[in-house]
Amino acid sequence: MFNLFRFFFAVLVILLIVPQTPTENNLLRQFNNTGLFANYGEAKWFLNFITRFSIFMFFVITLIAVLK
Repeated sequence: MFNLFRFFFAVLVILLIVPQTPTENNLLRQFNNTGLFANYGEAKWFLNFITRFSIFMFFVITLIAVLK
């Protein structure tokens, strides 16, 4: 069960981090163009939060799997 969650979060982390480069952030532009966010800063904050949260959850799930 935890292997499935670990796989999901590993793929999520990869899909979130790979398009985010220092010179161009296509994922942030796509988030901003959806119209869900009031401005660019809000979209950037949300993307940073989701990225860090998914990395943290991957570590927690991995720790739980190792301890069992």
